[in-house]
Amino acid sequence: HLHSQSIQQIIAEFCEALNAITQLRKKGHEQARYPWRLHRYRDVIYTHQGARLRDGYLLLPHGQSGHLRVRVPDGITLPGRLMEVRLCYGHVLVVCELSDEERIPTSTIGVDLGVNTLIAATDGKQALVISGREAKATVQWRNKKLVSIQAAQARKHKGSNRWLKLQRRKHKMLGKAKRRIKDICHKATRQVADAFPDATCYVGEPFNDAAQKMGAQQAQQVSQACNARLIFLLSYKLAGAKVIPEPYTSQTCPVCGNRSKQRRVYHCRVCGTHAPRDVVGCTNILALGQTGQLLAGRSVPNAVHFTHPTKYPGKRPGSSGGHPACSSQLTLREARDF
Repeated sequence: HLHSQSIQQIIAEFCEALNAITQLRKKGHEQARYPWRLHRYRDVIYTHQGARLRDGYLLLPHGQSGHLRVRVPDGITLPGRLMEVRLCYGHVLVVCELSDEERIPTSTIGVDLGVNTLIAATDGKQALVISGREAKATVQWRNKKLVSIQAAQARKHKGSNRWLKLQRRKHKMLGKAKRRIKDICHKATRQVADAFPDATCYVGEPFNDAAQKMGAQQAQQVSQACNARLIFLLSYKLAGAKVIPEPYTSQTCPVCGNRSKQRRVYHCRVCGTHAPRDVVGCTNILALGQTGQLLAGRSVPNAVHFTHPTKYPGKRPGSSGGHPACSSQLTLREARDF
């Protein structure tokens, strides 16, 4: 029992899928298949003609069955007119209409995305380096948990009670990891927006094909990086984001133009420039965005601020729970001897 508008949205999505598969087959993609599987769960869309917000509750119409009431948490107000509500598995998505305000750019920055360093941004005078260790640990935790659950499911009969229990545990774990990554990305991009307000940013184009030349672990880290999400968040929190190619930006010295592969700290053997490699990369990306080429004779920002996307009162996610690190043990031993 669904509302008429919800039924129309389902039919429209089905027809859109048919048209997309037809176009792919005309282009020669014979492996493309039309929708054939009956999904166990499916998102339900409620348009603004049916969904209502009354007294802190979302009222979602279901035809003759009445309305489904979803309580809106206290302190949450809609920023604009309610346009669409999507009822998903375990959560509700609300789409509102907002006015598109054009931002006037006040400065230009270069942004380098990575794994160990989530975001490195600079305007040529100062640089902001945000650690990506927390996001990296979250992805690693997700991969280990996923493999463990899938291995346990392989020993169960599909559809049994124990298999379904593991399936629910898997979805809960994946949802938790997804929300944690989303929170880290939002807080990291907010720090960039606060440091460089209303700036136009040039972002180095993520090149995941480079993972083919890496080892298995590094290739997995590069392929599972949240680069597309970061670019989208930077695009609407700043005055737009422009993706440009980034070949040799982390290998070229901005002072003398010498090219050499470096580790986490860039040290030029020709002119003696010493700076974090990610700062050198975002400096060269800024030059590529402004001039279109890597020109020598530029300076590396001296004011470099290192920070984390979040500040936890306790241990970091992914760290060991019980015993302190070796450096902490040495420090405690030296303190007792002193």
